[in-house]
Amino acid sequence: MSIQKQERTPSWTGLGVGTDRKSFLDAISSQIPDYEADKAAEAVFCALSERLSGSWVAHLREQLSPDVRELLRGCHRHRGEAPAKLDRDDFYLMVANHLNAEPENVRLVLHGVFSALHAQITEGEAKKLEQQLPAWLQGTWAAARMHVDRPY
Repeated sequence: MSIQKQERTPSWTGLGVGTDRKSFLDAISSQIPDYEADKAAEAVFCALSERLSGSWVAHLREQLSPDVRELLRGCHRHRGEAPAKLDRDDFYLMVANHLNAEPENVRLVLHGVFSALHAQITEGEAKKLEQQLPAWLQGTWAAARMHVDRPY
């Protein structure tokens, strides 16, 4: 019986299925090259942390590899404040302001970050998270999961 050499990969071996921070950010950059990947991830995670319950933010954080978790610390502008239940316009505006982006480009940013995030978590967790999102955000989440072409 021969012993096969196993190659080491930077894949996350915890609850999530994703890889390291660099791979996560590279996945975002490939989707939205006009934005800094870490800033885009931070902007989306900041808005999500305002929209999701604290327990869901903690649950999502646990699904990520340790070096990607740092991006989900919550926006530095909102630490210590109670989360706000943002409506669609406020959510999009929060992401746009965080990136100094035009509000009409936010769906593109969301799609890019969501697409990379789907590669970090299991399919089951992705479906559970979708149920926690408001209806107006579920479509973008699902499109990113199904690898639908990104919006323009």
